[in-house]
Amino acid sequence: ADTFFIANGIGTDGLAALNLALPVYSLIHGVGLMLGVGGATQFSIRKSRAGMDADSKAFTHTIIIAALFAGVFVLTGIFLSAPIAHLLGADAAVFQMSKTYLQMLLLCSPAFMLNEIILSFIRNDGSPHLSMAAMAGGSVSNILLDYIFIFPLKMGIFGAVLATCIAPVISLGILSTHFLSGKNSFYPARE
Repeated sequence: ADTFFIANGIGTDGLAALNLALPVYSLIHGVGLMLGVGGATQFSIRKSRAGMDADSKAFTHTIIIAALFAGVFVLTGIFLSAPIAHLLGADAAVFQMSKTYLQMLLLCSPAFMLNEIILSFIRNDGSPHLSMAAMAGGSVSNILLDYIFIFPLKMGIFGAVLATCIAPVISLGILSTHFLSGKNSFYPARE
């Protein structure tokens, strides 16, 4: 959706900036998926063997590791967005848009990673339909917000990346119903 709306609303320079930022986006999501799937697998194994306390330790450890990665990503976004944009090949025409997109992605990395982790844990906690609904809700909201931010509000590349950053927050909002209903068998636990 970003590609379509950026190409039609911002043009080829915007599309170039988006494509330069995609490796960083993939890295953030890859780390989130790795932690989410790995942690949720440990959660399922421990749940079948030891009960609720062991489940929660797997969740807690996953969140702690994600927080460490998120700290690195956020600090990178604050201090290194410009050098990364240059390293990825941004020229003068697309540098500012690339830097903006990269910086926002990195600053929003905690939401991206937390979303991937919670999706995986809830899927393995007996609510795969809720995980699917949250993924779909986040994706549809990204598409709608892309249109709104790029065309009517004319926010440019910042609008595109803002829509992308809001999507996992909406997904997490949908996932929160699992906790509010008391169906969860995992929670942050003390060591």
